[in-house]
Amino acid sequence: MNPTNHKIYIGDAEIVLKTLPDNFFQLMVTSPPYWNVRDYGHNDQIGRHDTLEQYLERLDEVWKEVIRVLLPDGKIALNIGNIYYSEPDEKRRTTANLSLLTWQQLNKFKELRFMGTIYWQKTTSRDGSVLFGTYPYPTNFMISNAVEPIHIFRKVGKREVSKEIKEKSKVTKEEFKKFRDAIWNDINGVEDKHCAAYPVELPRRLIKMFSYVEDWILDPFLGSGTTIKAAKELGRNSVGIELNPKYLKIIREKAGINQGDMFNSAKFEIIK
Repeated sequence: MNPTNHKIYIGDAEIVLKTLPDNFFQLMVTSPPYWNVRDYGHNDQIGRHDTLEQYLERLDEVWKEVIRVLLPDGKIALNIGNIYYSEPDEKRRTTANLSLLTWQQLNKFKELRFMGTIYWQKTTSRDGSVLFGTYPYPTNFMISNAVEPIHIFRKVGKREVSKEIKEKSKVTKEEFKKFRDAIWNDINGVEDKHCAAYPVELPRRLIKMFSYVEDWILDPFLGSGTTIKAAKELGRNSVGIELNPKYLKIIREKAGINQGDMFNSAKFEIIK
């Protein structure tokens, strides 16, 4: 297998994406910021000081650029769950349906076609929080957000792929049966130094499902580097964008950048 290439940009996805070429990536797989309920450690993060409307507007600009850089028939795999928050004039908690709102954003683009939603069922919410509402009394039970959707879209158009590459990218019958299920309940959460990391099995499955060997994978909200790790292990190339430079050490560790590579199977470039 040819050596894979991986580029890690330390910068703002809204800016960095504009520098990337048209029609280049086969797959974007990411989990974007969860509005203002999670602190990712950078003052300029999308959602941190934004209203819900401002947060969605900023995400919309990211999606426009993602669509531009995707190949014809390229795929989007977007993982985002719902969150609890409080309105300014209320102490009680309510739920922001980020899953629906981001789906609506992507579904409005004429260049995209919706392929379906995978539901990742976990034992707890990503941050481990549980809201009891009025427990043990009715009537305000808070519904768990321990199921996170992964919305799949494709960009219109077709691309040619050689038979050799297709053969190298085949999935097994067992993988096919497991991957196409609408509910994934066999992937545990993850303990990670990043506040919102997903387990590597998520991008691993999505990359195997929606890309070929040697394709380029994009993650505009790289976080701890999970997507790059999965891409590297599967013989794909990747680009990740991370706003917070403090996560670079974690990315290096997870992707194995500091360990050397005696077989020269992966090349890394860090761009600040």
